[in-house]
Formats: sequence, structure tokens, C-alpha cells
Amino acid sequence: MMNNQLAFVKSGLGLALCFMMVGAGVTPSAYASTVGASVSANQQARTVTGTVTDQKGEPLLGVNVVVKGTTNGTITDMDGKFTLEVAPNAILSISYIGYVSQDIPVTSDVLKVVLREDTQNLEEVVVVGYGTQQKKDITGSVAVVDTKELLASSGSSATQQLQGKAAGVYIGQSGSPGSPSMVRIRGINTVNDNGPLYVIDGVSTRNQDLSSLNPNDIESMQVLKDASSAAIYGAQAANGVILITTKKGTKSGQPRLTYDGYVGVQKTGKKYDVLNSMDRLNLEWDAKANQIALTGAGGYPSHVQFGTGERPSIPNYLTQAGANGLTNIDPSDYSYPGTTYAPFSDTDWWDEIDRAAMIQNHQIGLSGGTEKGQYNLSANYFKQDGTVIDSYYQRYQVRANTSFNVRDWLRVGENLTYAFTKDNGLNATGAESNPYSWTYRASPYVPVYDIAGNFAGSKFAGTGNFQNPVANAVRGKDNYYSNNRIFGNLWAEADIIDGLTFRTNFGLDYTNSYSYAMSKKNPEFSETTGVNYLEEKSSYNYRWVWTNTLSYNKTFNDVHKLTVLLGTEAIRDGLGRTMTGRRYTYLYEDNTDTWELNMGENDNQRIADSNYKGEFALFGIFGRVDYSYADKYLFTGIIRRDGVSRFSDSNRYGVFPSVSLGWRLSQESFMENTRDWLDDLKLRVGYGQTGNSEVPRITNYAMEYRTYPKRSRYDFNGMNTSTVNGFILDKYGNEDTKWEATEMWNVGLDGTFLNGKFGFGLEWYWKKTTDMLIEAQYSALANPEIGKPYINFGDIKNTGVDFNFNYRDSKGDWSWDVNLNLSHYKNEVLRISESDDASLWGGGTRISGNVTRTTKGHAISEFYGYVVDGFYENTDEVMALPPLGQTVSDAEAAKAWVGKFKFKDVDGDGKLSESDRTFIGSPHPDLIAGLNATITWKNWDFTMFWYSTIGNDLFNNNKYFTDFWLFEGNKSSRMRDLSWTPGADNSKAVLPILDYGDTYSGTNSSSYYVEDASFLRLKNVVLGYTFPKTVLSKAGIQNLRLYVQAENILTITGYDGLDPEYTNADVSKTSGGDLQRGVDMGGWPTTMRFLFGVNFAF
Repeated sequence: MMNNQLAFVKSGLGLALCFMMVGAGVTPSAYASTVGASVSANQQARTVTGTVTDQKGEPLLGVNVVVKGTTNGTITDMDGKFTLEVAPNAILSISYIGYVSQDIPVTSDVLKVVLREDTQNLEEVVVVGYGTQQKKDITGSVAVVDTKELLASSGSSATQQLQGKAAGVYIGQSGSPGSPSMVRIRGINTVNDNGPLYVIDGVSTRNQDLSSLNPNDIESMQVLKDASSAAIYGAQAANGVILITTKKGTKSGQPRLTYDGYVGVQKTGKKYDVLNSMDRLNLEWDAKANQIALTGAGGYPSHVQFGTGERPSIPNYLTQAGANGLTNIDPSDYSYPGTTYAPFSDTDWWDEIDRAAMIQNHQIGLSGGTEKGQYNLSANYFKQDGTVIDSYYQRYQVRANTSFNVRDWLRVGENLTYAFTKDNGLNATGAESNPYSWTYRASPYVPVYDIAGNFAGSKFAGTGNFQNPVANAVRGKDNYYSNNRIFGNLWAEADIIDGLTFRTNFGLDYTNSYSYAMSKKNPEFSETTGVNYLEEKSSYNYRWVWTNTLSYNKTFNDVHKLTVLLGTEAIRDGLGRTMTGRRYTYLYEDNTDTWELNMGENDNQRIADSNYKGEFALFGIFGRVDYSYADKYLFTGIIRRDGVSRFSDSNRYGVFPSVSLGWRLSQESFMENTRDWLDDLKLRVGYGQTGNSEVPRITNYAMEYRTYPKRSRYDFNGMNTSTVNGFILDKYGNEDTKWEATEMWNVGLDGTFLNGKFGFGLEWYWKKTTDMLIEAQYSALANPEIGKPYINFGDIKNTGVDFNFNYRDSKGDWSWDVNLNLSHYKNEVLRISESDDASLWGGGTRISGNVTRTTKGHAISEFYGYVVDGFYENTDEVMALPPLGQTVSDAEAAKAWVGKFKFKDVDGDGKLSESDRTFIGSPHPDLIAGLNATITWKNWDFTMFWYSTIGNDLFNNNKYFTDFWLFEGNKSSRMRDLSWTPGADNSKAVLPILDYGDTYSGTNSSSYYVEDASFLRLKNVVLGYTFPKTVLSKAGIQNLRLYVQAENILTITGYDGLDPEYTNADVSKTSGGDLQRGVDMGGWPTTMRFLFGVNFAF
């Protein structure tokens, strides 16, 4: 819709030019004949006719058509047509506002010219902090995102679609319906809040979930990547800023109604490589046979369901006590849930919970206006069914943007969004509760249902302790989480004198959420059936932002261009209140057919809780000066002072300055000889400081006291007969805590060539965070029940390079547009404590100890553990370097370890110990790349988008369950095919000998879990057709485009897990999730999608 609006404005400019000529008594044909008199009489003139259209075949009105080197010219009419008398061998110069000019040799009397949009237009106005700048005047690092590329992908959130569209911006995704994306700009700055600041229509928000904002409503998006551009946001800008401007109305005088929508299906592209029932059972039998041989125990393998013998015996029914291989079991005494039976089965648990799921998006828009007022209204419905049965996410959203010219000097307006979202709250990451993780933890020979149609599960002896994932999904299908969000702003703008403008902007972000959960008993679960309960939870949060600015814009003597901005900003964030009510034993569930409401209750059956999170306030004053001399020498200076309520009076305020310079070399006289091929060349350098105060505690400086049941009651009379509730210390405070400061250098070079056909941008940056906010590490003598304050200790450095390249051209009916962006960063911890050996750790699931370490000289969250150095091939090797924690005194004892993992003696002391753990991998990629290519031919358009990361590792924690005998459930084909085997060629072996008693090899974090997760993925392919306007105009239709689209249909990677894009970094701003970056504990994989869509306007 934005492109159609732009075309309408451009057509309006051409039409205005025609009206001006008619008003002066000159027609286009008269103008052509007048200037045509300059053709020499001694030249033989020829008459040329032609048509000028855009890349979609739409005629362009008011295009300038001039014979190069003369004043002989004309403009196109409403049908894009022109007629001109020219000399033989003439060259026509075709130019139009917003499009790339072309020189066309006259080789025929009839010409067809296709103009392409000038996305390299240096006069383009770009949104920056609290204002706008022309693209040519920008001196900081500002990535302008092409909204056409953004909307070429589907998804619930604009951050999902931002992936690969801007150099230096890393996006982590999940396939969970409606899940927010993890966004990191130029590395990781701290161990807490690493999410960027979002500014939507001038209103800032720290909420990292943008799913309530419909991507179709976005007019433009810019990413402020360096401190010299982001310092205007001061204390909120340490992690970069993403500026989003939503669509506004037009002054066309005619309303424009649009519909944009798609419907499609999505499916997981990969599932866990696990065994069928007989392979799984035979594998266990082999492992138990090896265990017997290694220990010398004698006898045969045995299983409570499958008996004892050389091979397992399959019973006719599995029983709760164990069938012991019997084939004549009588199930007549079936009595649920006490006595149940189920046949031996071959259950593919993935197929039982996975499905092809529908995704759809529908948007209706109405826009228009006059010189007095403009409007843009939209309504949106988005529904994404999850690929797990009974999972979903849906959004209803309406938006109204209006503006009014009350007087020539006064303008007012508003931008308002209301969104309602609802989902069933399935966990998207955690291995212990993720539906897809249960598929490999479940025994394949247990069916979904028992013989009576009730859910079967691990209550059958010897099948582990898995939960039936189908049962969990069905029982929780009516649970839901809903959220209401109102986001918007009111603004007014007044011109005081020529060039001096005052603007006030008041923004509000209000959310109100509600969740309903009925937890039911799990009678087929081996550990506990649990108790049922009904829980209702409600919470609210509000944030208001009031910004006032005074800007002065003036050009002196046509060479000195000056813009000065002064402003204040006040923010108050009511962090919200959560109220929870829970009632236990809400139902009598003695039998699934006779559930009854339990009307009685007592204090032990109900819980009521209210949690108030407090409020946060910020006040800042800021200023910016932009100066340009002769469009060659550019300067931008910024300073901001913020005060924040999280810190004590002595450390509450911080000052954040920045300065940046630009030099447009292409404008220098010594570059005169390059102007026939060099459009623009600009060198930029900038330095700035930003801050961060995001810690979980709003009163970090104060001691907090709280009332607790039992812990805070006091016996005043000393007789133990009565107590009075009091307060106890709940959290320590620290008055010395201050801002986390980030300083940054940025050097950039931008260029465009050959009339906008080629463009590039190359940037180097250096960024250092000092006084990092981390939780205090108190001694063991401190009370562990008392919360620790956040203190300043730690420095982190990020250095990197961003590069982007684009190539745009057209020939005849063909045009093409290629964009490539590359980014590389290196993260390094400089200091984390007074001790060089101090570390911050991140754990995995079930694995002993921690799996990531953050310490001096290394990047955040590098993987840490033992290096697997092959296998113990014989008893001599075992005795030479005994296994970790073991004492092996003779060859007989050493036999039990032959074929097991041998860890590397890293410190060389001749024994294995904790000191042999080392760094074994890194989740940080060496290179992030995105390639977007669009080709158009006549009315057809074809787009494809590739995305890649190279050099990053993932810690595949899922192997703990699938590759070792540490947990019952299913096993991977790797155990069957690639385990060490006595007397065999083990050159391809990757796993230790099958030993059912092996609790050693997989227990500890080791290099076996670390895999190269580099990948190349075809993220998006689109084929579209736009109907010619000549066909549509008869029906009053302005635009109609149909398209088909496929996403994530090809992935090239060596990673064994579900998805190499997995990050595990929580998007919540203070979660510390980056300390577990890249630990794959079982998440939703990115889904393949196939869509059909329509773009319609009239």
C-alpha cells in the first residue's frame, strides 16, 4: 500500500506540473513544439512516440523527456505517453521524481521505457531520533530497512521479518505460534538486558514483544546501530534503537480501500531421529548384554515387561506391574486407573502430536484525506495454529492514524492501536515441558491409548517416567492466555516563526492480561497423578512517555544548513500488579467419566496472591545539532542527561554525549573526473556514549522488607502462645550502584555508482561496556534467602564489521534488485570480578554442573566442559589415565571402562579432574549473511531470500536423553549405528559402547554435545502477478496482485538437532538468558510454510 501511495503522490506532482503549464497558457504539445524549435534546420528530424511506465507496468504522468544536451523536450501525459521530434542518433534523457533517470538512444520511432524506483535517492528523508534527516546528511550508523522486503515474509511480528534485512542485526526465532523474536544489535553488551529500544511513532517501549503491532501497518523502519546516532535516547539506547513509523493518510482527496491477506499451511521440516519399537528394544537388550559381560555378573538381559532371555519376549499386553514376556494375559479385570492394559505398539510420538497447521492474515485499510486532514485506518486478524495439536495464537487489531491542519501554523494528530491476542501458552523452549521434547522421552512401545480408550503412559512398569504428550495437549486445550494492549500517542506541532517548530507528543502503552488454567490429574503418569486445580491470573501494566521538542531548521547563503533540536522527555512505567487465585481439588476425578464439581473448600485448598511490582521513572533533557556546509562537510552533535529512579540520589543522573562527522568526497572538485560513474561517496566517523539501567529491581539502592507466612511471625510474649506478623529483610540494597555505560566508535564508508545501479556501505565499530550491572556475589556466610543487589562490576567489548551491497537495474521488460548484507562481530569479556578466574555460569538440562562459562578473555556464554579424546581401546589405556573420579588398580577392574569415552588430560598432570574442563565451543557466529533478490518481468515478480550464519556452535542438550542410557524413553539411530563395538572397526564410532549401566559418558558436559550449527536457509520464495491497470480500471480497481509463497523450504546444515536457528536466549529484558545462549534444550523448530496471498486496492 505504501508503494501505491508513493506512486499516487508522484503522479500528483506530474499532474500539478501539467496544470501549471495549462494555467500559463502552454500545453505539453505546445511546450514540445516551442523547445523543438532549437533543432537545427539542416538536420533531418524524426518523430518519436513512446510510453513510460513503472516496473509494474503502471503509466507514469509528468515524466521529463529531454533530448540530451538540448532544451528540446516534453512530459508524459496521463497514459504515460509522449511525442517528440528529435534529430537522428539522438539520446533521450528520461527523469522523474523518485525514480532512477535513464539515457535512451533513439533506435526506433516507437519506444517503451520502464523506470525503476530510486531507493538510493540521496534526497530521501529518513527518520532519526526525534526528527528526520536527508539520507545524504546522515553521519551515524542508520540502517534503513526496505519495508517491501520486510513484508515479503509472513509472521506475527515485524521483528521476525527483520531477520537478514539489516547488517549488524541478529534475529533468533522459534516456531512456536506467536512467539517473540530475540533481537541483538552488534553483539552482546551485558549479562542482563540486551534487547533494543523500540520507538513507535515517537513513543519508546522496552517491551520486546512486537506481536501486537501488525507489520502491514509499518511505513518505515530504521535501526540506529551506533552511539553517535542513538545517544539522543541516552539511558535507554545501549543496545541500539529500532524506529518504526506507521502509515499515515494522504492528501489525494479520494479514499483508498485496500485488502492484504494470505492463507497457508505450515509444517515442521525435521523431526528427531529415533528408533521404532523393536529397534529400541533390541538396542536395550544389547546394552544389557554388554553390561553383564563387562561386570561379569552372568545371566541374561531382563525387563519387567519383556521377560528374561537372549532376546526379548513380546507380551500380548503391557501391564502396570509388568507382563514379564507373557502372551496369555487376560485383561478382563481392567479397572481404570488402578488396573490398565495396553498392547505392545510402535508409536511415533512425533506424528501423534505434530500436524499441518493453518496460518492466515487478513487486513483491511482505508486511507485518504485533503490538505486539511488525513487519515489511515486499518483492521487486522491474524491466526496461527501451532504445529503441535491444540496450540494456537490469534490477534485482533485495529489502528487509527489521523492528522489535521488546524491552521497554516498548527497541526494535531493521533496514532492509536488496540490489539487483543490470545494463545494457549504452550512452552516454547524448555526441555522438561516442551511437547516436542516429550516425543523422544516417551517409550515407542507404549500406545497413546490403552485398551479402553483412556490415555496410556509411563505407569506401565519399565517404560520410564515420561508424560503422554497427547494427553497433556488435550487436557490443556481449553487453557489460554489473553492480552489487551492499547498503544498510541497524541501530538501537536506548531510553527512559531519561519524554521522554528514546537512539538509535543504524549504516548501511552497499557496492557491488561488474563490467564485461565485448569490443571487436571495425570493418572497414567508413573511418578504422581498430581492434584487438579483451577487458576486464574490477571495483571496490568502501564507506561506513559511525554516528549516536548523545539527544532530550528534554516539554510544560510545556500551553503550553511543548520538544524538544532532541544527537548525534554518524562517516562513513568507502572511495572504492574499481578493477582492470582488458585483453587485445588476443584474437581472430583476418581473416574474420567464422572467428574464432579467439588463444592466444599477450606483454607488449604485455595491460594490468593497479589504482587505489586512498583513504578519506574525517567526524566531526560537532550539536544542535537546538525550542520552541513555546501553538502560536503557534515557534523552532528548530541548530548542527553537522564535521571532514573532505580539508583540512589548520588548516582541517579548520567550524561550521554556523541559526535559524528561526515565528508562527501564525491562533491569535492578533485573528484570531478569521477562524476560520470560515481554518484556519491561519503566517509563517516562517530563516537558516543549511551547507558543502561535495566535491572530486575526498581529499588536496587534500598533494603527491602517483606511479610512471609511463618518466616516473619514474632512471639512477643515469649510464651509461644501467640504470634504477631512482622517484616523481615527480603533483599539487600546498594546505594553505590550506578549506570552501566557503553562507549562506541564507528567508521563508515558509503557509495553509489552508475546512476544508482550499485551501492555499498562498509562500517567498522568498536564498542565497550563498563561498570556492567551484575548480581553481587556474597560469601557463603550470607543468608541465601535474602536477595542480592545489582552492583557495577565487569567490562565487555564488541568489535565488528557490517557490510551491505545492492545492485539494481532494468532492461526492457526486465528489472532486478539484489541486496546483500554481511556482518561479523567478536565479543570479549574484559573483566567480571576482581579475580581473573571469576565466572558467570549457565546450566543445561539434567547434565551435571554448568555447560556455559562467561569469564575474562572469552565471549559471553562459551561452552565449557571436557574434551572427548576418543575411547578407551584397551585396559592399558584405562590404567594409564583412569576415568574421571575413578581409581583403577588392576586390569580386571579396567575392563569395565573399555569402550567408554576418554576425556582429554588438558592440564597434563596425568589424571582427569575438574581442572581438565576447558572451552569447547561458542554460540557466536563468525559471519551473518542475508541475500534478497527480486526480479520482475512485465507484470510478474519473483523474490527469494537466503539467510545464513557461519561458525556458530550449538550445545545439543537433547542428546542427554537420546544418546545415553541416562533416561528411559527412545534412543537415536546414532546409538544403533555409531556406537563403539568390541573387535570391530570403530573408526566411525562417535558414541561409547552400548552399556546399560553407563552413567559416566554422558553425565558431564563434553565436546560430544557441541555441534557446528552453521547453516544456509532459503527463507522465502515469492512469485506474484499484478494485473495490468488497463484491465482493472474498467472495474474501478486500482491494484490487484496475486502471489504464492514458500518459506524455509531448504536448509543446508550439519546440525543434528531440529533447528540450527535455535538460540535459547529469552527475549525478556532482564532474564540473563544470554548466559545460556545456544544451549538447545528442546525448542519448537522453525516451520515450512506455503501461502497464497492477495493485495487489492480500489
